Amino acid sequence: MVEKIAFTKEEIESRVKVPAIVEVELKHLIEERLKQSGLYYRIFSRIKTSESLARKYQVKSYNAEKKIQDLVGLRVDVYFEDDLRICRRMMEHMFSLVEWSESEQNESEFKPVKINGVFRLPDYLKQQISDETWEMCIDDTFEIQLKTVFFEGWHEIEHDMKYKGGELWSGKNSFARYFNSILATLELCDKSLVTLFENLGHELYKERNWAGMMKAHYRLKMEEHPMYPELEELLNNDYSEDNLGKRLFKTSRQVLVEELLKQPRRVPINVNTIVALVNQAVIHDERLEKLFHDRDVFDDGNENIGEEMTFGKLRPLRKVTVFKALVNLSTYKYSKHEACVEAARLAYSWFYDKYGHLDGDLPTEPMTFEKNLLGYRLVIVYEPEHDYWKMNCMHIDMEAPGQVWVAEAECYLEEDGRQMLSVKNSYAVSEERRGYLNRYFSCPKFYSNIADKIGLFDVRYLSTSRKIIRDYQIGKIHDLILSKKRTMPVCLVVSYERDNGWLNEDWLENFRVYDFTRMAGRYTHIYTCNMDIGNQLLESLGMALDEPAVYVFKSAASVPKGDIIGYYSVYREEDILNCSFGRQQMKQAGRRYDIVKGGQAFYHKLLQEMRAEMMDA
Repeated sequence: MVEKIAFTKEEIESRVKVPAIVEVELKHLIEERLKQSGLYYRIFSRIKTSESLARKYQVKSYNAEKKIQDLVGLRVDVYFEDDLRICRRMMEHMFSLVEWSESEQNESEFKPVKINGVFRLPDYLKQQISDETWEMCIDDTFEIQLKTVFFEGWHEIEHDMKYKGGELWSGKNSFARYFNSILATLELCDKSLVTLFENLGHELYKERNWAGMMKAHYRLKMEEHPMYPELEELLNNDYSEDNLGKRLFKTSRQVLVEELLKQPRRVPINVNTIVALVNQAVIHDERLEKLFHDRDVFDDGNENIGEEMTFGKLRPLRKVTVFKALVNLSTYKYSKHEACVEAARLAYSWFYDKYGHLDGDLPTEPMTFEKNLLGYRLVIVYEPEHDYWKMNCMHIDMEAPGQVWVAEAECYLEEDGRQMLSVKNSYAVSEERRGYLNRYFSCPKFYSNIADKIGLFDVRYLSTSRKIIRDYQIGKIHDLILSKKRTMPVCLVVSYERDNGWLNEDWLENFRVYDFTRMAGRYTHIYTCNMDIGNQLLESLGMALDEPAVYVFKSAASVPKGDIIGYYSVYREEDILNCSFGRQQMKQAGRRYDIVKGGQAFYHKLLQEMRAEMMDA
């Protein structure tokens, strides 16, 4: 008897390492073929969690002969029952099949129709998974489930409440029979839908409604594209016994789908291309061949699909910077060397948290190395003896197709002895898509951690605590505003004051000065002062002040010829109170767009302006 093997959740977590790219790549490969086929579908995927694997070891016996085969699982739900067979053939052509299993059907019992296929992982994906995984009674396979959408929703109920919950039904024959009748109804719905569209297609064929007939008969995702007049004339005038219309109707949708999948690229699906493909596969009519050749049918009016899906056609990527900073590390708490080493530790901790689960071989502390994984790249140069380090990483975006993220950080000694930190966060897209994407601010977490733990200087100290200017500081703030070395904007808030000389906090709270400082203080110099201090400071800059206002001074690098005073922004009380701002917020799974007004709006507008300073023009 072969001994049963089991592993704890902790053992599984430490040894089974499956990077997300494995799941993403498998899903992408399948979905691209489904899109090319024109079938109606939904696709889901998952990687088994350590908890799920631990439960599986407990309830079933696994050993060297019998292994877990669904470490990675995908499910394809189709809308028509006959698509199950088409999808099955599609998967067999894409991957190396191990075996199929199908739920048994008999005359006295109804259950969800489910087809499970086990396939070998492609070698390039298998290599991304930790070697120890294969020592855990886990096979180098993945599973694909095929079901119809009618049974998809009820399958989980049937699995949990009936298959796993057999005790619920003991002695409850009437309830079990009722449940089976529901499943029987779903099976009837699956079959009835196909029959309905076949009958509708036949009726439209008899009416010589060729476009309608093809929609009903082939049941694919079709574009609204008018039939060529020449094609319609050919079909209408063919009254032979085996006419073109009849041959179109008698060609199965499986033949059409297989012809779509033979194409070297994804082609548009409409009434004209369908006839062209069926003619290419079955009919072979010379008149149709000439018509479609002259019309260039597969590219007619569908340049976008042709461009986007041409296999092998690559485009250069362009960077869009969403955060950048050049500052020097504070030496209040650390020496220059200690600050450099601590900043490297904080930055690498962020990199390790993002990439460590993808590869168990990553060092836990910063050191010089280079790691290339499928879709990921991490390069570290670590030379603490020279007070120098550099870290670059690149990874694909899991949500936005064709988008790549690049994070860069460098720490080095300047000639004047300052320990400098340069940080840049960007995403890269093709030039065609660049104009359609949002320019959103994205500050890497490690930058904030370094700012909070070590401290950062940009001529003067950057702080998320509100700073009030005193008389003796006017000259220093004057020099900060005019400094050619300053890389961050300066935001000066001149406030009303109370009778006792304190700032009028009610006026400041109109636009949430405390929150604004906390949010933007790591990349903006933010100062508040009363009217008297504000007048003295602005007069020293050759400017006048007649009422409380908010001034924003750009850095020398971001204005023409470093003309800081010539390119400042000023917002007065009426600008603040009359401000209107449209903002996007995440609301559960979707986005919500709303309009805020007054001080609340000005807070968002000012924050956006400061963040825009940190991004490329």
